[in-house]
Parts: sequence; structure tokens; C-alpha cells
Amino acid sequence: MTDEPSMEVAMALWDAAEDFPNRTLTMMDPRKMHGEEPTDLVAAAMQQADVIFRVTKMSLTHTMARKKACQAGARDLNCCDYTMSMLESGGLYTDFEANRKFVDQIAKGFENGSECRIISDKGTDYTASIKGHKVSPQYGMSTRKGEFSSPPDIECATGAIPFTANGTIVVDGSITHPEIGVLKEPITLEIKDSIVQEIKGGKEAEKFRKVLEEFHDPRVYQVGEIGVGLNPDASLCGRMLEDEGCYGYVHVALGNNDTNLQDCPFHIDMMFQSPTIFVDEKVILDKGNVVFD
Repeated sequence: MTDEPSMEVAMALWDAAEDFPNRTLTMMDPRKMHGEEPTDLVAAAMQQADVIFRVTKMSLTHTMARKKACQAGARDLNCCDYTMSMLESGGLYTDFEANRKFVDQIAKGFENGSECRIISDKGTDYTASIKGHKVSPQYGMSTRKGEFSSPPDIECATGAIPFTANGTIVVDGSITHPEIGVLKEPITLEIKDSIVQEIKGGKEAEKFRKVLEEFHDPRVYQVGEIGVGLNPDASLCGRMLEDEGCYGYVHVALGNNDTNLQDCPFHIDMMFQSPTIFVDEKVILDKGNVVFD
């Protein structure tokens, strides 16, 4: 962990655990991107754990190490890229139990759906099959064995079935890469058969193109996750877990996801605000607001 705010948070947690005997400290080189696997030693330790607090710079949520740990029964809490200001106010201070109603309603809308269409006033018009894709409600709490969460992120996610996504996505919120963050101007993605064909915009779009090119891996251009942010106390700040959970924002992600590409060392979320989501022509999100039955 080389990021100063994240290191400060990590040391605070370490100090808080001083009363526990037999502590062992294992360190690994910082991961380069969200979704990159940890070292074999860290992965093995995760699979033996009952509870995991992941205080890292980059998220391990979309790694096989995290998935295997949860399959073994671990309760997992993602605390990636926290700052001290996040611990003092904002999305972490929301009423997580009260927000369950938003998550459950969106999950209900996604369940058993066949086609998802997302539109926005900024120009997003994106369609994908979600038939058979699992729905992942994220309440921001890990209260049962095998659960994982990423507070302050509260969301409900599904994903595009491979090679079924087409259309335009106008990203006007943030992109969860340390070189980008909150956007100053929109970035437009043109997508065909779930693959990004073109990235349009200004200087930030050019930077995003270079970020993707540097992976030298065509899989990073494949669109997967579709997530709906549902934390009313979160605000856009350029930090992954806060931005993903912002109520009124939807994010789609490139790289690995729960449908395929699970060995791709890359997962990057792109937030855009106030969209409308149709599932089989039924509106489940209306200009960023959850639609209750």
C-alpha cells in the first residue's frame, strides 16, 4: 500500500487490533489495477479467514481469491482506497438497513429479465441481454457467511451477456482509475457486440484510450457489469467505493465480471448520472430514481 490516505487507514486498523494475540503481517506489492489477483500467499490466507478487512489501494472484489474466500465461508469487507475524510462523513454514515428497500426493488426489477435498455438525456442509449445473468444486491454489509460488501457502496448489479451489448454510453460522472477520477467533460463510448469500438471526447477521453491500450489485452474493451448506485448519502469524489454507490448514478464496467473474463486482470467502472433503465420495457429506474411497484 503506497497511497498515503489508504496507509493511514490501514495503520489505524492495525493499531485497533493490538489486543489480539498472534498477529502476523504479510505485505505484497501494490496491485496495478482493480481486479488484479493478490499474491498466492495472500490468497491462501484469505481462504482460511473467517472475516476479511481488505484495506488496499486497488479493489480485490473481482478476483478469484476473493470469490474462493467467500465460497469457503469468509465474511469479506472491501475497504479499498479509503481516505480519512471518508471515515469522518458521507456515505459510510448512511442508514444501511433503511436503504435495503432500494436494493431489493432494483433486484426485483432485474430478476428474470431478458433485455435491459439504458437511456439518458446526455445521449446514452445502450441495450444488452441480461437473460440468465445473476443479480447481485449489495447492501454495504457482510452479516452472513460468504457475503462480501464494499461500503459505502450500496448498489444492485447484473451484467450484459457476452456479445449482446450495443449502443452508446455517455459517461459524465467518473471513471475509477487513479489517473482519471471525476470527469470534467463527458466521454462517449460506442459499443458493438459488447466490445468498445470507439472512445470519443476531449483530453480525458484520450487519457482513457491510453490507459486501455497500455494493457495490451483486447479483453479490457469488453463491457460487462451493469450497476445501479443506491446510497443517498454518497457523493461523487473519484474514489471507487463512494462513486459506485452514489444514488442516481448507474455504472457499467470494462474487463472482468461475474459472467466471463474472470482471469482478466482488470475491472474499471464508469459512472453516469440520471439515466432511465428499462427491463423488458418496464421502467425500474426513472432518471436516476428507483421506481417502486
